[in-house]
Amino acid sequence: MQPLVYRKRRNAISRGEREWRVESSALVIQSAAGHTRRLDWKDVVGVRLCREPMPFRPWRYVFEIQPKQGRKIEIDNAHYVGPRVFEERSADFSTLVHGALARLRAENPRARALIGETPKRYFFLLLVGLLGLGGLAIALTIFPTPLDSAPYATPLKLAIVLLMLPIFWRWVLGAMPRGVALDAIPLRALPPAAISAELSEEVNET
Repeated sequence: MQPLVYRKRRNAISRGEREWRVESSALVIQSAAGHTRRLDWKDVVGVRLCREPMPFRPWRYVFEIQPKQGRKIEIDNAHYVGPRVFEERSADFSTLVHGALARLRAENPRARALIGETPKRYFFLLLVGLLGLGGLAIALTIFPTPLDSAPYATPLKLAIVLLMLPIFWRWVLGAMPRGVALDAIPLRALPPAAISAELSEEVNET
């Protein structure tokens, strides 16, 4: 098969672009210094796909590969250009992800994919969200607000809190970590820009 290649620079400390190459039997990683690491698909335990925004990278998506031994391999779609400047490389990133998943399905069908946050990060974010929601309710009750002069101040404050609940619940469901088969990964796990580009290509081909 023709190797699929994805390159990016992580940060200002990096000497240059790191390269990930999907080959038929392994993922080959080459550092900017030329050092090469090879991970056979049969040695992969699972993968994780998730949207993880960062400062100056609100469109950031992550693809993590967990080998049987050693630290996980993390790849994202953000290429460092300069201080506070990042280039979105969603199209090439998505191509690499699709290629890696295809090889995993062929070489290691027992591997599983995790969608959403990691369990530890999910618990932390859930705790922060609950505290924030509770803090909003307490603040509306204790501190004076422009709503206090309204004839129905209490119902209005209660309505504000209730309106926040669907938003919070939607995030809870979307970020909840769950395992899926490699061939059942939803499109929302990949950057929307990359998905749109792929759909356009399919339309043009037909």
